Amino acid sequence: MTLQVQDYDYIVIGAGSSGCALAGRLMDLLPDVRIALIESGDDHLSKAAASNDPVNHEFLAPTKTMLLWNGKADRGYKTIPQKQLNSRAFPFTRASGLGGCSAINYMIWMRGFRSDWDENMPEGWKGDDIETEFQWLEGKIDPFLYESNTLCKRATEAARSLGYKTAVEKSKWSSPGTNDLMRFSMTKEGLRRDIYRSLGADNDRITLVRGVAERVIFRDEGGDEQDTPCACGVKLRLKDGTTKDLFVKDGGEVILSCGAIDTPKLLQLSGIGSSKLLNDLDVKVIKDNPFVGEGLKDHVMYPMAYGINELPEKVSPNGINSSLHDDSLNVQFLFNDGVTVPIMIPIAIKQPFLEKAPVETLCQGIRDGMVLWYGTLLSKIVGVLIACSPLVRTKMQSTFTVLVNVMKPVSVGSIRIRSRDPLDDPLIDPAFLREDADVQTLLKGVQIVRKLVKAPPLADIMEKELTPDGRKHDDDIESEIEQIKKTCLPYHHSTGTCSIGNCLDGQLRFKGINCLRVADASSLPFHPRVPTNASSMAVGARCASLISESRN
Repeated sequence: MTLQVQDYDYIVIGAGSSGCALAGRLMDLLPDVRIALIESGDDHLSKAAASNDPVNHEFLAPTKTMLLWNGKADRGYKTIPQKQLNSRAFPFTRASGLGGCSAINYMIWMRGFRSDWDENMPEGWKGDDIETEFQWLEGKIDPFLYESNTLCKRATEAARSLGYKTAVEKSKWSSPGTNDLMRFSMTKEGLRRDIYRSLGADNDRITLVRGVAERVIFRDEGGDEQDTPCACGVKLRLKDGTTKDLFVKDGGEVILSCGAIDTPKLLQLSGIGSSKLLNDLDVKVIKDNPFVGEGLKDHVMYPMAYGINELPEKVSPNGINSSLHDDSLNVQFLFNDGVTVPIMIPIAIKQPFLEKAPVETLCQGIRDGMVLWYGTLLSKIVGVLIACSPLVRTKMQSTFTVLVNVMKPVSVGSIRIRSRDPLDDPLIDPAFLREDADVQTLLKGVQIVRKLVKAPPLADIMEKELTPDGRKHDDDIESEIEQIKKTCLPYHHSTGTCSIGNCLDGQLRFKGINCLRVADASSLPFHPRVPTNASSMAVGARCASLISESRN
C-alpha cells in the first residue's frame, strides 16, 4: 500500500549539510512555506548528547572522527578498484543521518578562495553573492579561530624559512601561504556541533520524513511523452517496507540535496541521465543528459608521519593545528599534533583489509569476510594494548604528521547506478591519480615536506620519518611514486557530478525539467581548493536565496 501526501511547497531530499542549510535558510526568508525534509539516516548527535558520557562519545569528540568512518553513520560505499593505485578499492565515506557529513568530519571551516567563485561561477554566484550566504551560515554556526600549538608553529616557521609567505591572518577567505590559525565549526568546548539544529532545520514548519528516496515522481508519467517533464514529488520507502508518495502543491518544487554521490544516483534511478546507461538497465528515460554522474572530483591525501622528541603544550580539539597552501602547486599541507595517532594506528592496521573490490560471488564474500575478520581482530588487539599502556600511548603521541593534499586534481571520475534497485550501491570511480599531472603534484608535495622537516626550528625536534617511503636512495623517484600509490587515500571531498552549466542553470534548476533543482556539492562546476563542507552549505543557503528572490 502506498500512502499519498500532498501538502508541501518544497520537498528537500537529503538532510545533510547542504539540505539543512537550504531548509533553515528558506525558513528564515520565507517563514510561511511548508517544507518536507527527507532523510534515511538517524539522529546520531542527539543520541550521543543524551548518553552517559557525551564529552568522550565518538560522535561528539572530533579527535575520534576516524572511528565513525565505515561505522553506523557511514553509508559504507566503496570505489571500484583503482587500477592506477594497485587496484585498491577504497572505502568511500558518505554520511547517513541528520547533518550529513558534518556529523562525521573533522569540522574544519574553510570558505575557500574567493577567486574560485569569481572565476568559475555564473552571475549571481560570485564572491560577493556567496559572501552573504557564508555570513548567514557563520552567524548560525559561529566558527572559532584556534591558535596552533608550539609544535605546529615550528612547522609554519620552517615554511617561512623556505620562502613561503604568511597567509592573510584572520581572513574568513583562504589565501596562499602558511597560517598558525585554523577555523573550526565545532563548539568552543571542542565538541561536534549539531548542524541540523544550529541551522534551524528542526523548525516546526519543516516536516522531517524518514525514508529512502527511491525516485523522483513526474506529472503524467503514464501519459504521452512530454516536451518538458515536471517534477511533482518523491517515492519513499519507509523502514517498515511500505512506500509513501510525497507531493508538492501546484507551483512547488522538488530539490535534491543528497550530495555528489547520491544525487546523481537518485537522478539516474528517476530516469535522468545518459540514455544509454538507463536503457541498458531498463530505466524509463525522462530526460537524456550524459553529464549526470560525470565530472566527479575528490582531493587525494598522502599522510606523512615523523617521530619527535618534544610533546606540545596543548593539543588541538581535532588534531589539526596549522596549514600551508602552496598556490603554485595547489597543494595544501595540514600540520597535526599526535593526539589522534593512538586512534589512527588501529584503523591504519585495518585499512588494507578494507581495500578489497566489491564482492561479486559467494566464495569471494566468504573469503573476504574471513580476511576482514582477521584484520578487525588484529586492529582491536592493538587498540586494547594502546588503551592499556600510557607509555605506548604517550610514545605514539610524540608524533608530527603532515597531510599532503592535491587540491586541484586533473583526474575526473564518475558515478553510475548498477541496477534499478535503490538499495544497490552505485559504481563509484573517482579516478584517483589517473592523470600523471596529479601524481607529479603529489610527489612534489612529498618532497616539500622532506625539506620542511629539515628546516629550523622544526628540525630541532625531529627524530625520524615513520612513514615508509620505499626509496633505495634519495633520488629514487620511481620507488617513491610506487609508495605514494600504495599509501595515498581519498579526502572524501567529492563534487561536480551534476554541475551548473552541464546539468543546471544559474538558479540550480535542472535544464529541461520543470520544478526540479539540485543544491549540494554535486552542483559545483569547480572543485574548491579546501575541505568542501562549508562550500556545500553555502550552495544550499544560496539555493534558498534564489528561491526567495524568484517569489518576491
